[in-house]
Amino acid sequence: MNLKEFFRRAVFYLSVPTCVLCKERLDVDDRALCKTCLEEYRNYRMRNCSHCSKILPECTCTNDFLSSHSVKQLVKIVRYRPSDSTLPSNALIYSLKRNNRRDVIELIAGEIAYSIKRLIEKPQECIITNVPRKRSSVARYGYDHSEKLAKEISRICGASYKRLLVSKSQGEQKKLRGHERIKNAVFDYNGSYDLKKTRVIIVDDIVTTGASIGNAAMLLRAAGAGKIVGAAYAISYKD
Repeated sequence: MNLKEFFRRAVFYLSVPTCVLCKERLDVDDRALCKTCLEEYRNYRMRNCSHCSKILPECTCTNDFLSSHSVKQLVKIVRYRPSDSTLPSNALIYSLKRNNRRDVIELIAGEIAYSIKRLIEKPQECIITNVPRKRSSVARYGYDHSEKLAKEISRICGASYKRLLVSKSQGEQKKLRGHERIKNAVFDYNGSYDLKKTRVIIVDDIVTTGASIGNAAMLLRAAGAGKIVGAAYAISYKD
C-alpha cells in the first residue's frame, strides 16, 4: 500500500461517509453511492436519446437553442427528473450543489470526462471552463460546484482549466422558465485570456433550456473562441 492510498483510507475511516441516496455507511472502496444504489444508478443511466437512439453518455446531440448559439455538441450523462427524489442521479446532483463532497465530484466528473474522451476529438488540446455559480450561492454554500467539476474533468482529460466567465445573474435559474432563464443567464468575460480560436468545453451541472451554456458560448465566441462544446451531467429538456 503506497502513501497516497494509506492517507485516503485514513481519511475515510475518520469521516465514515454515507451513501448520498440511502444514507447507509459506505465501504472503503465505494464512492458516493453504496453498491446497491450504484447498480440502480447504472441502470438508470442507460436512457436513450430520442434523436440518435444512442444511450446518453454516448450521444452529443444538442437542442435548438444551444445549436443556434454555436454549441453543436453536448456531452451528457443522465436525464434530470426533479420530481423524483428517489433517483440516485438526483441525490448526486443535490450533494454536488450543497455538500462539497470530494467523492461526489470525482464520480460525476469521471463520468463526464470518460464521455468527453470518447466523443470529443483531442480534448487535451481544449480549454475547459465552467458556467459560474451565482455569487450569492457561492457565498451561501462556500464553493462553486461547477468550477470544481470542471477542474476535475480537466485533470482527468489532461486539459487546461481556465476561469473564463464571471456570473452577473441575479435570480436562481431553477425558479425561472423559458425566456426568463435566457435573460437571467448573464456573464462577463474574464479578459485575462486570449482564446485565439481555441476549442472550449463549457461545463455545467444541468442543462434545462440551454440558456446558461448558450449565452456563455456566445460571449466566448465574441472573445475569439473557436469550436465550443457543452458538457453537463444531466439534461432536463425534452429531446
